[in-house]
Amino acid sequence: MTNQRPEIIPTEGVSKKLKAVVLTLTAVTLLAFVALFAKLATKPASQKKVTPNAQRPVSNQELIAEYQEVGTRLMNAGLKEQAIDQFIKLWEMQNFGTPERAKAAQAVGGLYTDLGNCQEALIWLFRAEVADSAMPVQPLIDSCLAKVRSIQSKQ
Repeated sequence: MTNQRPEIIPTEGVSKKLKAVVLTLTAVTLLAFVALFAKLATKPASQKKVTPNAQRPVSNQELIAEYQEVGTRLMNAGLKEQAIDQFIKLWEMQNFGTPERAKAAQAVGGLYTDLGNCQEALIWLFRAEVADSAMPVQPLIDSCLAKVRSIQSKQ
């Protein structure tokens, strides 16, 4: 047989140069990920968008004033059904028990009365009365109740 040289098997494991390269690359990769995540975490805070007035968030008070103004103008223009929608939105935005909520309910009840829909008007007039007992809605309630009762007696 021929004289074969046995293969040399490293007994120490991986060479020190290879270990150094792997550890260096691992450290660079780890630093790159840390930098990436730090950049992503601070991105919204550092790049705040300047929103024009059209995209600026509207406060609740501004919306309330807008619904009030639009509802009043629609009512004065004779567009009662559209005004009802505005006053209902206004009523929904108000806090319970406030005079503004009672006024919005009174406006809706009065508009429904003007349209001849006393059944719907009574709901809103009762809401106005419950929200503010000093609200002068009793004459409208009485006239609507008389109309509803006369309609029911005819049936």
